[in-house]
Amino acid sequence: MSEKKTKVAILGATGSVGQKFIELLSDHPWFEISELAASDRSAGKKYSDAVNWVMAAPLRKELADKIVLNCIPTLESKIVFSALDASVAGTIEEDFAKAGYIVISNSRNHRFDETVPLMVPEVNAGHLEMIKHQGYSGAIVTIRTALPSGSFSR
Repeated sequence: MSEKKTKVAILGATGSVGQKFIELLSDHPWFEISELAASDRSAGKKYSDAVNWVMAAPLRKELADKIVLNCIPTLESKIVFSALDASVAGTIEEDFAKAGYIVISNSRNHRFDETVPLMVPEVNAGHLEMIKHQGYSGAIVTIRTALPSGSFSR
């Protein structure tokens, strides 16, 4: 098995959901966080200068020193985890999917789209088949996770 990890980006990286993605993906066996993107207010700044880090785990130096990029589909990573606010997520996520990116979204914008699977990885992984019918060169997948109590996150 290859030791090479897949490079991923996080959209909305400065918000609390973006920070949670960073926390969850920092030691992931398959993914390497290679790009952080956020609003125009944060773009161009070092991540440590753009974020008010609220996670329990300390911010890793290699991420703190990354320059925040704009949320436009010119990123190197072809898989993006979207933590964007619903007020902007819909269009931005569609732009990424049209440009060939795989968008894994936490926002509500596409949860009721007929061809966008709402994935609960612990329950319905087979729903990924729906992305074949989206009409994008990439895809959008929305996610929910089962909490240890058996309930689901919002």
